[in-house]
Amino acid sequence: MKGDSSIFPVMKKLLCLAMSAAFPILAARAEVLIYDLSFNTTGPSVNYSFLQGGYLVVDADSNAVSSIVTQTDPVTDLLYYTTGVLSGTYMEMVSEGGNQEYAVINSASGSGATADTLAFQVLGKTGDNVEIGDGNSLSIARKLQGYLFASAPESSSTDTNNITTITFGFAGTSKVAAKYQPGLTREANDKRLDASTTINLLTEVLANRGVVPQPTASPSPGASPSPTATPPAG
Repeated sequence: MKGDSSIFPVMKKLLCLAMSAAFPILAARAEVLIYDLSFNTTGPSVNYSFLQGGYLVVDADSNAVSSIVTQTDPVTDLLYYTTGVLSGTYMEMVSEGGNQEYAVINSASGSGATADTLAFQVLGKTGDNVEIGDGNSLSIARKLQGYLFASAPESSSTDTNNITTITFGFAGTSKVAAKYQPGLTREANDKRLDASTTINLLTEVLANRGVVPQPTASPSPGASPSPTATPPAG
């Protein structure tokens, strides 16, 4: 009946309120996986030996991957960290025979003659079901391996005093290994950290090892160090 139908929204609202009181909604919990990174230069390269290590952070809910990478300043040999160098995607896939699952992490940025370029991919077999903290378990790959390809063009600029600064280009390839870090992963998940706050945790870990934030003074490497030279005006 028309007169009775108007009561249903009220009843539904009261029912929802009652259920909310009896079963409070839990805050969403992000699950993260942390992998330790190592880089080893392979093949021909030029001005390319600065990548040292760092961490990958996998958001198990969104499959987004973030990073904090340690590098050596080519001029001062200062070891520092920077974030955002590797930001990509985590995926899982099955081999054609269907008998093996793999985890893949990849990242790519930049293209053309005037831009820094980077391509990164690691993969490994999954299958180990591990406790990742906060009472949760996931099937993961304990080790992923692959390569990173990076390059940047040479550039120069001249200031008002007619002094030219040259920023050297670089190009090279690294073999990359990413190893699962159970202790750090459990710590992050027990604290219910998301990917962003997990990066903050890892900056503290690196700081305790004496690694400093990326320097702001020239040279300012950003994603990749660029050694500079300032010859006298000719």
